Amino acid sequence: MPSATYTLSYLNVFWLLHVIAELPLGILAFLDPAAIPLAHPSGSTLLLIQLLGAMLLTSSICALLCFGLPDYMPGKRAVAIQLLLFHGIVSAVFMRLPDGVVTFQLPAKLLELLPWLGMYRMPIWIAAVHGCIAVLATGWWQATLPQVQAVAAHAKSA
Repeated sequence: MPSATYTLSYLNVFWLLHVIAELPLGILAFLDPAAIPLAHPSGSTLLLIQLLGAMLLTSSICALLCFGLPDYMPGKRAVAIQLLLFHGIVSAVFMRLPDGVVTFQLPAKLLELLPWLGMYRMPIWIAAVHGCIAVLATGWWQATLPQVQAVAAHAKSA
């Protein structure tokens, strides 16, 4: 029985970027929500952080599972839309975040090596990373549309 062949778009890297960006935070938020560097978290805030951690863990697992699937599969495309919207919205939220909410700072050694990283507030860097992932997800979506159309046309003719 011959196996179906398919090619993955180079933009599939966005699946792995999501995992790299979100899995460590998801594990930390789920297992130890008080360790997340926020100013003055309450008990309710810690609960929400732990729930966010669970969502980040599950979305990272989904991204890992989707990475190697054919790009035309509806389930993969549905998860891609979820990640695109998530990263786009998170980017917008962090762009507008006032000073003092996020207390995380880059390590001093990293700032010594790359001083330009200190030019912007941490929320701006977080927004930029999420924005880049959203743009890559959009690019993946557009680049893989011809595969989806070809599979749909083949299914109609069969």
